[in-house]
Amino acid sequence: MEKLESKAITGLMLTMLLASMLSMAFVTPIRADYAAESYSVALWHFDKVDGNNVTPNAAGDNPATLYGTPPPMLVEGKFGNALEFDGRNFVYVVPISSSLDVSSDITIDAWIKVKAFTNASYNNIVVKCARAGVHWQTTSRMLGLAVAGFSGDDSLVPPGALRGSVLTDTGGFNEIVTTEPVISLNQWIYVAFRRSLATGMHLYVNGVEQNVKVISGVQNPPGLIEKGPELYFGHDAEIVIDEVKISNAQKPQIFLQAIEIGPNLLVAVIIIAVVFAMAWLLRRVIQTWAVLSKSKN
Repeated sequence: MEKLESKAITGLMLTMLLASMLSMAFVTPIRADYAAESYSVALWHFDKVDGNNVTPNAAGDNPATLYGTPPPMLVEGKFGNALEFDGRNFVYVVPISSSLDVSSDITIDAWIKVKAFTNASYNNIVVKCARAGVHWQTTSRMLGLAVAGFSGDDSLVPPGALRGSVLTDTGGFNEIVTTEPVISLNQWIYVAFRRSLATGMHLYVNGVEQNVKVISGVQNPPGLIEKGPELYFGHDAEIVIDEVKISNAQKPQIFLQAIEIGPNLLVAVIIIAVVFAMAWLLRRVIQTWAVLSKSKN
């Protein structure tokens, strides 16, 4: 009897240990090999900065230059390192190569950790633009993914909302925003903006499509995205940015290649494992009692 109980307890401990190991596997994010994807046109890991203040694009073209005093800092990222922006510095690609002139279906996605919402309408994650003069105020947004900050349009776009926009050759400027704030401070969040010729513009947070409203133009604008010679990351944003990817949106499914499964599922996995282990232990005890009862009779 004692030996059987000992085996049962050992089995329970091994089952719980296995459940713990499996739960850790569930919540450990996986870094996808984005560079191997045929639909990716650019990927900036932001893992390193060369001596000339340049961080490379995984494809080998479109290296990005750090700007500001001080420039964006390398910090611990979602995967490896990332770049932290202070609201005054930024990273730019000027001029961009033709590989970034995706004009029809396009997806921008990135991991972000917002430190604070700045006093700017656009706390930019990525923005492709053209400049009419030397000042930032003279630029036109061709394509962009941003977080809303504190600004004069707070009533229309509250701080923490996600914004996505395109400027097309026949449809003009078009922008959508999430209907409510979706970005929490000091948390890693996976965000994405997709423009599809078939279905229009969409915004995603942690792989889930968000409800949006149109604040300029239409949600499904016609035409091709205008070309812009400049691309910026982190402009006017107090933010940490990691794994910025631009794709031609030809993939069959969207995102989720590196999303963490939340703590609620972790708890559920452990509870289920413990319940099964206790059921197994109870079954062993009942079997042992039955054997002993028969032997006495």
